[in-house]
Amino acid sequence: MDLNDEIERLRTKCIGCGKCSRVCPSLKHGGIDPMEVMMGGEADMSTCIGCGNCSAVCRRTDPMAVMQDLVALERDLHVSPAFRETGYAMRPVEQTPEPVWTGDEVMVMPGCVTKAKVPYVIYAASVAFGAMGVRAGELPGNTCCMHPTQFREMTEMERRSYRTDMGRTAGDRPLVTLCAGCNQELQRSSVEAEHIIAFLHDRIGSLPRLASPIKVGIEPGCSAMDLRNEMREVVEAMGCEVVNTTMGCCGKNTPVAGPLMEEREAECAGADWIIVGCPMCQVKFDSHPDGIPAMHIAELVAMAAGDTESLRHHIIRRE
Repeated sequence: MDLNDEIERLRTKCIGCGKCSRVCPSLKHGGIDPMEVMMGGEADMSTCIGCGNCSAVCRRTDPMAVMQDLVALERDLHVSPAFRETGYAMRPVEQTPEPVWTGDEVMVMPGCVTKAKVPYVIYAASVAFGAMGVRAGELPGNTCCMHPTQFREMTEMERRSYRTDMGRTAGDRPLVTLCAGCNQELQRSSVEAEHIIAFLHDRIGSLPRLASPIKVGIEPGCSAMDLRNEMREVVEAMGCEVVNTTMGCCGKNTPVAGPLMEEREAECAGADWIIVGCPMCQVKFDSHPDGIPAMHIAELVAMAAGDTESLRHHIIRRE
């Protein structure tokens, strides 16, 4: 696919309304201005987080696709050997602890970041589903959701085929993702899927309760921000007190991650734990210097069920 042609096609649809700029977490900290990019201006593409906020509010074109295309061209990105060999954007590591799945009535898609950076979340998810009486298992043959920028050289039809293949494998069984970005990509290809926050909320009556209440900050992540109310209700149902009223983006691996993470930590001040809905957020929070301990929402369910094994694999631990 000719990325320059796609960039031009999408740019010509932009009317310069500025909605994308108003929702960009990077711009607030001196990063990229998506409207400026859409109008043909130059920008430091390394400050694009890839959160998708710009495209979420745009009804005419697709600013995030333009950002991704420009990054792919600037960095000369191509499909990685890791994907060719494993089906994931980055190489998975050993799943430690080993998951304890109990069936195949519900299919779980972990996502690349979970597989490669926080595999203990998969274990926690298996415990969480089991504690709720859900017979779940990992989706056979699951792959990357095809969101990462390295896949921009593929056509949309090629990227879509990986997502629809996973939908066909799941069949009539519910498909649950541990990453909201994966969930968005699947839904874009008309694959029925549900992020774990929504899945837990749908079964809120089956959630275990913590032995003692704890104070938490909740950070759903960019792609799960529309589930923030459901996330609050889920953690409260397990016996948590939520301390924050604002939430936002972790910045991923960009130059604006520092100030964004300082914002997140400040808004969660007073929390015993920060609960995240995104594996990349878990990576960022769990490595933030002097940060509040964080865990994925699947780990909170597992902890409420009496299993804290996954927490032993964190960088920042609570004594």
